[in-house]
Amino acid sequence: ASAASAASSPGRRSPTPPPPVKFGHRRTDGEVWRCKKGKRTDIKPAEWDKSGYGWKRGKDEVLSRPIVYDRQTLPIPRVKRKDITPEIFYEKFASRHQPVIVEDVCDGWPAMQRWSLDAMEERFRHIAFKVAKDDKGKKLRMKFKYFRDYCKHQQDDSPLYLFETNVDDNGYIRELCKDYEVPDLFPHDWLGLVNNDARPPFRWFCIGPKRSGTTVHTDPLGTAAWNVVTHGEKHWVLFDPKETKKRVKGKSLMKDGEDDEAIMYFDFLLPRIKKEYPDLKVYEGLQKPGEVIFVPGDWWHGVLNREDTVAITQNYCGPDNFDVVWKKTRKEREKVAYLWLRNMKKFAPKLHERALDMNRRDRFRMRHERPKGERLSDCSSSSSESSSDSSSDQGMDLEPLGLESAGVPSAAKLGAKGFERQGPGPLPGLVAAARAGFERPEKRRRLSPSTADPDSA
Repeated sequence: ASAASAASSPGRRSPTPPPPVKFGHRRTDGEVWRCKKGKRTDIKPAEWDKSGYGWKRGKDEVLSRPIVYDRQTLPIPRVKRKDITPEIFYEKFASRHQPVIVEDVCDGWPAMQRWSLDAMEERFRHIAFKVAKDDKGKKLRMKFKYFRDYCKHQQDDSPLYLFETNVDDNGYIRELCKDYEVPDLFPHDWLGLVNNDARPPFRWFCIGPKRSGTTVHTDPLGTAAWNVVTHGEKHWVLFDPKETKKRVKGKSLMKDGEDDEAIMYFDFLLPRIKKEYPDLKVYEGLQKPGEVIFVPGDWWHGVLNREDTVAITQNYCGPDNFDVVWKKTRKEREKVAYLWLRNMKKFAPKLHERALDMNRRDRFRMRHERPKGERLSDCSSSSSESSSDSSSDQGMDLEPLGLESAGVPSAAKLGAKGFERQGPGPLPGLVAAARAGFERPEKRRRLSPSTADPDSA
């Protein structure tokens, strides 16, 4: 009797269940269920909306919450593309490892029209894209027509995120490469010296439904990244590389039953982090269509998609980060480092000598220099994955973009591949500035007083 009276009491009302989701295609529900079940084994597919961010009134306020800047929360610097040159960008931001958002970079891209979700559905309706990975690393794919249907109707707290890594290998998806070009602010791509079969992933096409995102992390191997939004809006948070994982992730501040998905992080974890660590500098900013954000290597960063958002992103190695990337690659990806060094010797002898100098200075022995069976004591397990020593070293297997600044003539040494348009080549002035900073870091060219200051843009 007491149980019955408690259940009927107004103060003991049971939680309101989420409304049912009705998709337009009859097979969408099954496809979504399959991918959800594969991605997360800690919760059931039916529990992806349990926190109510997609259906409870006012719960999604975090998607429109304004950023309040103060002494702790600082804006990510912004400049307009017309106010800077590639040389100034390299000198002021890339070489100094400073993040920045650059406006009006890609207004002329076909992608600005062709990558709307409706246009994408017309072009790729029956093409399967990667929307998740299971616990074993297997890619979970879904036809675009079902993913588009999911985007229209989903109410998940942290939705499935289309994150396609197979852009170059899939003949259908490769058509996306015709819709954009690498901004001339990022002319370097020295990891392109590793043949395509062995090179770690570096290019991603992304569609994030609203409320999706990525938790705070750093990019692999110390590489820097650029990210362009063509549709939608992203909320970014960045932390200096010197900050500790404990402080920036804030997992010790979580309460029982809470999750740390991107929307929860921006909703309540980030405010708690700011309160717990008042000395912590937090950089935040909103990225809109046509804007590119530059994230230097080893900077902590996280993203929340405030709307259904389409973006393209690439990671690179160049004169601003080669030393860090080489040190991490030789330790964490031994086979990749071996192939990279071998191709440096063939195609970029100055870069090869730089890597060898670093090895000698650090008394580091590559795996082919160590006795058989000897391993690096603190080496990541990822060093044994994928690449084979017998991988091809043909010039046509290399990525042309950005190799000229490493001393590789595009047509002379890259064969037929060198004639494919991969993006603009580096400007002579930028190559000179990069070479000066790379060969003699202590003598980098200073900006002349007459040069425009991007901060005033």
